[in-house]
Amino acid sequence: MEGTPTYYCVLGVEKGAAKSQIEQACEKKQGFSSYNDEVIEEAFDVLSNPGLAKEYNKLLFIFEQITKCIPPHEKNELIKNHADNINTEKEYFRMGPILEKYKWYHVLYMKGMPDLYEVAGIAQDSPEESFKKYSDSGSEFMRQIYSLLSDKSFREDYDFLIYFINTHSEPEILEKRKIHRRKWEQIDNQIVEKIILNALNEPFGITNNIFRSRETINNNHDWLRYLPPNEETFLSVLGLERDSLSGEKKEVEKTLREKYRYLEKTAKINLAYSVLKNTSLREDYLWLLENQEIFDALNDLFSTEFDLAEDDPDEIEWEDNEIPYEIIRAFINSISNEEEKPKKNKKRRNAINHTQQTLDEIFEI
Repeated sequence: MEGTPTYYCVLGVEKGAAKSQIEQACEKKQGFSSYNDEVIEEAFDVLSNPGLAKEYNKLLFIFEQITKCIPPHEKNELIKNHADNINTEKEYFRMGPILEKYKWYHVLYMKGMPDLYEVAGIAQDSPEESFKKYSDSGSEFMRQIYSLLSDKSFREDYDFLIYFINTHSEPEILEKRKIHRRKWEQIDNQIVEKIILNALNEPFGITNNIFRSRETINNNHDWLRYLPPNEETFLSVLGLERDSLSGEKKEVEKTLREKYRYLEKTAKINLAYSVLKNTSLREDYLWLLENQEIFDALNDLFSTEFDLAEDDPDEIEWEDNEIPYEIIRAFINSISNEEEKPKKNKKRRNAINHTQQTLDEIFEI
């Protein structure tokens, strides 16, 4: 008698619930719950079987009679443990949709990304007015952060996310976050800002961008020499400024022709021209040019080499233009709760959803 909730509480169903309701509740609980899979599956097996459910109800009645006879201090402890279990599950229930909305933010936060209060330079317990008065000042990034934190609904969800991580994560996981934090301090502030906003604004934004980056580079290996961190780009090869390619299609094509006409037709110049004159290729290349440093930074953050070299991350040399497979692996693991999940030592089945299946097929992990 440890105060473990009944199977009805575990699945969140009432007595006499239809099998379809029990199946639906079981599937939902296996997605994200404080109860381990063994308990959830046992609850399903019992409650979905009319005969077993009948016997279980008899046991509950007997248990209720027994508790009337136990010493008060034992009964109080039983009630407390039961209430703690229920409250923990309520926190998991609330965290579910928040985690779904901020998957990437959670993953990156566990990898040391500074929280929004650190970024804003304002204490977490500050009143709403503290953020509102700054929402129209500073850089565009800071204005967005202040605006978010002055939004009551967002702030409640965000504060709960941080609380949940700190409450339900193992101490060693939180210690690792402090170690990873050092790596963020080495990343350019503008890149950090872009990563934070991307993680906040789109649950799968970073994932989709990684897909696009991988596909584009795999189809155009000869672009690698002309992407960051290399200094030379297709723009510099042709002597162009970034703004000169942002106008109307005809104007852009005219600018390219004029530049190309007077240049020596070397392989490098021909490649640059062939890419930039094609609207689709030009868009892909300019997008990579703008985002490649972000992917490289993320790749460094999720590199297993960094995990193993905690004492001196500055000593590590990173491969130029690596495709961030480690990011995908970490993301898959976070979705299926295989590592760094905010849970306490509970063995669970890998809840492989459509997202993970897609990632597995594409990256063959």
